[in-house]
Amino acid sequence: MQYYLFHNDTTGKLVAAALMAAAERGVRVRLLIDDIDTADKELRLVTLDAHPNIEVRLFNPFHTRSTHLLVKAWQALQDSVRLNRRMHNKVFIADNQIGITGGRNIGDEYFNAHHDLAFVDLDVVAAGAIVDALSQSFDQYWNSDAAVSASALPVTAENNRLLRATRFLQQFRSRTLDSTYGRALTAADPLPKLLAGKMPWHLARADLIVDPPDKVINPDNATSRLLVGQLAGLWVDPTQSALIVSPYFVPGAMGMAYFRYWRHQGVHIDVLTNAYAASDVPVVHAGYANYRIPLLEAGINLHELKPVSEPTGERLRDLGSGSSRASLHAKTFVFDDEHVFIGSFNFDPRSALLNTEMGLVIHSRELARQVTAIAQDAMRPERSYQPRLVAGNPENGTAKRLQWHDIHQGIVRISDVEPETSPIQRGLLRALQALPIEEHL
Repeated sequence: MQYYLFHNDTTGKLVAAALMAAAERGVRVRLLIDDIDTADKELRLVTLDAHPNIEVRLFNPFHTRSTHLLVKAWQALQDSVRLNRRMHNKVFIADNQIGITGGRNIGDEYFNAHHDLAFVDLDVVAAGAIVDALSQSFDQYWNSDAAVSASALPVTAENNRLLRATRFLQQFRSRTLDSTYGRALTAADPLPKLLAGKMPWHLARADLIVDPPDKVINPDNATSRLLVGQLAGLWVDPTQSALIVSPYFVPGAMGMAYFRYWRHQGVHIDVLTNAYAASDVPVVHAGYANYRIPLLEAGINLHELKPVSEPTGERLRDLGSGSSRASLHAKTFVFDDEHVFIGSFNFDPRSALLNTEMGLVIHSRELARQVTAIAQDAMRPERSYQPRLVAGNPENGTAKRLQWHDIHQGIVRISDVEPETSPIQRGLLRALQALPIEEHL
């Protein structure tokens, strides 16, 4: 397992229980986690690492072990070039036979188990030769100089702590799976049906594109070695249509150049990202907001997912019953209804230049159709705002401005300000837009 985040919540405990149970039956377990969010989880990680069949490593660790935000911030400033670069990869590989990768981390908000927030996310289950490529990528990260054993952490698990943790996780798993959520989780598991031949696999060619692990310690990597360069090397540029789904969308000068070129070639472009009210990172939304008018001027269609969408009973899950706020977290794009990317890569400078990322490019019209259908359902005006450009009037000095269009309870609505935001939030957004921090977003 290789993940950016591994929370100690219901989902995290269920996964930890499964890993412990696998280790108990003799399975070799390797867990690689980015160190961005482990300071308060050190004892738990060391306890897992104490099992003879489990090994835990931290990627690109902070040297000062403290949960205090100011201490971490000071260390980040002192070692900013390295610590500002994180391992954002997400992959789960079993027996080198089946791999899962995509946008999800291990945490309740990614699996519809959080009461206040639900990320709308997308993963892909893969089998066949591509899993070997995923395994090789994992091994490169596992053996890189940036990966440090959890045994180096300044905490020690008591002799009987592993036994107590094993017993606790087993009991927690039994209680949870016997709950309403647990039964729904079991019923939704696709693997038994896939392995029994009751659910069809999509047979298609796929390419793994992944940043090298030394991206975090070598800022001077050639672009051709990075994920964006590998994607360009696949020669899958769109000629007819492009669908971009990214929760954090900051195209930058290079992205805008691509978009304008594609539009000049007649390519139809749709972008689905978060509305301000749905975004969990307002500073990144500010980066996106600076590009909205140029994007619309270039002919790109923008769609911003609402924090609470109307239940329509179709593809995008209805979030009203379990969570108060939805936020897009899926990272996918579809070119020419044939090439589909599913992975961890956000369309922003951080994913392109700072963090390590990964994903599969799958060459399949059927899978492209399915992913497009999911996105189109999310882009419906009942579920997303559609920013549109209102022309200015040079005679009276008015500039171009934005309007947001949507449908609520069957009624068309038009807003002249960011929907579902307060004056304070909009003031904060304007202040954030003025900051020269785009390269870090």
